Amino acid sequence: MRKGYDLLIVGIANTRDARGGFSKDLSTFTQGVEGPIAVLDIRDGGRILAGRRHGRILIPVSGTEVSRRGVEVGLTLARATDAQVTALYVTRENAGTSRHSSSRRQIIRRDELAVLKDVAALAERYDVPLRSSTRADMAPNTAILREAGRGYDLVVLGVSRRPGDLLFFGNTASAVLEKSPTSNLFVAS
Repeated sequence: MRKGYDLLIVGIANTRDARGGFSKDLSTFTQGVEGPIAVLDIRDGGRILAGRRHGRILIPVSGTEVSRRGVEVGLTLARATDAQVTALYVTRENAGTSRHSSSRRQIIRRDELAVLKDVAALAERYDVPLRSSTRADMAPNTAILREAGRGYDLVVLGVSRRPGDLLFFGNTASAVLEKSPTSNLFVAS
């Protein structure tokens, strides 16, 4: 970034447009910013962790570096607010179905456990208690939205910025932005 900042955090009124994507104003504001950005989309009348303690944060995890940065931001917020954290891991394929070989099921399970172990180690370093949850055989956005509907204050989602004139973080983030019942923080690096 031009002024030497390491992260731009954006929270403006009217984050979303009428179609559910990011607004043109937000896209214009973030255009040209090449460094990491975090976009806050506040829902439910502004109910969020600021000024409160003991909220609930949902952090979807996938094992990617982008996801890991979202975890680190979410854990930092949780530590500062004494919030409860749930890490949600979604497998796109149900490891228990017979259509997968035994070795394929083992690989899927091994990957899931490795990701959740890494997140648990980060949570321990941040001194934040962590609850883990997994969902199988559903689209990530469906799993995130279902879990978010269970009373969370904030979803922290690590995302990748996609090219284009309008701000876009991919289909999963787009679906969460459009349909989430809770506030969202999109962490893009």
